[in-house]
Amino acid sequence: MASFLPPALSKPRFRLFATGQAISIIGGWIQQIALSWLIYRLSGSVFLLGVSGFLTQIPFLVVSPFAGALTDRVRRVRMLITVNVVLAVLASILATMAALGVDDVRFYLALALCSGTATAFETPGRQALLSIIVEDRKLLPSAIGVNSMLFNMGRIIGPSIAGILLLRLTEAWCFALNALSFTAVIIALIAMRLPDPVPSRKDGERGIALRETINYLKQHPAARYLLPTVTAVAIFALPYQHIMPSIAVNFFGGNTSTLGLLMSSVGAGALVTAIVLAMQTSTRVQLSLVRFAPFIIALTLIAFSQSRSLPLSMFLLAILGGSILMTSASTNTIMQQSVEDAWRGRVIGIYVMCFIGMAPLGNLLTGAIAEHFGLGPALAFNGLMILITVGFTQYRFASDPTAMERLKTDLGS
Repeated sequence: MASFLPPALSKPRFRLFATGQAISIIGGWIQQIALSWLIYRLSGSVFLLGVSGFLTQIPFLVVSPFAGALTDRVRRVRMLITVNVVLAVLASILATMAALGVDDVRFYLALALCSGTATAFETPGRQALLSIIVEDRKLLPSAIGVNSMLFNMGRIIGPSIAGILLLRLTEAWCFALNALSFTAVIIALIAMRLPDPVPSRKDGERGIALRETINYLKQHPAARYLLPTVTAVAIFALPYQHIMPSIAVNFFGGNTSTLGLLMSSVGAGALVTAIVLAMQTSTRVQLSLVRFAPFIIALTLIAFSQSRSLPLSMFLLAILGGSILMTSASTNTIMQQSVEDAWRGRVIGIYVMCFIGMAPLGNLLTGAIAEHFGLGPALAFNGLMILITVGFTQYRFASDPTAMERLKTDLGS
């Protein structure tokens, strides 16, 4: 049976972590759906729905680099427990406000911003802890794959539970359930009994210096050639999710059922890819995937922009969802494997800024293009921009004679 499980799950500590994380992710999706529903129910404004999503994501652009630097300067386990406690408190406040019938949307938008900020601190801390949890550096690719698998399983399970709760109960119950779900992560972090020393600081090394991190990353080909690609994917590929309701109506004349089919196709493709990545222990696979997956994203996005067949579009979206995850997870793995542990938090902070933090800007850009030129041309333009960016970075990588040798040295292969 163990041979059919991801290698990272062979470690008891990681099994504890994965269990707590799975419960928390499901709770997070339940809250996200309930908060969107509550804001729309109170305001009737699609614009405020967009504002809510923007406020949740924009902290990743501003906060993540500094959160990553902080991760390298404090006890990581203690920091992660603290952040999860803060997230639980914020969810409890949401539950209390909803139960009391507070109908001022501004309070909920403010809490969305607070939750997004806390999550921007949690993400680098959690990612930086993975290598310590699995103990063996070779298991890091599998651990990151499992993390992606849990996220996509939560994306399928969480909204379904939220739909049932919203039908039978109220949003307050959804928020309360999410608050309770953080207990699972906190218990797992305590039960793992991880070493949590205070990181040592070298002479002359400043605490939170973005320039210092950028100068460090310039020395590594993984950052020079992969970060521009993952940034282009964030800006030009991820926004398709936010305009999917318009796509369902304008491309296929559909309704919420059509939207559900399209989004389920994305989730299915991403989940299958995550399972495949979770079974990997070698970075050689990631090196190959990260070279061709962005081209698949670009070509699939262009093809999807022209498709008006629902079955074909669902197939293309499954490929798109899988390719985006393939690019982001492989980049994450390679970058983490390329750096020393003392720099891991800062490097992850920059990665999170480029991938998650840039997405809100891409949403604004794609929305503006679609408003003036139409959905199809907007998606085709985005695919073309990814193709140009990836082609340029791949050309630079191939023209750098020392890049591959240095990358293999950094990866220890």
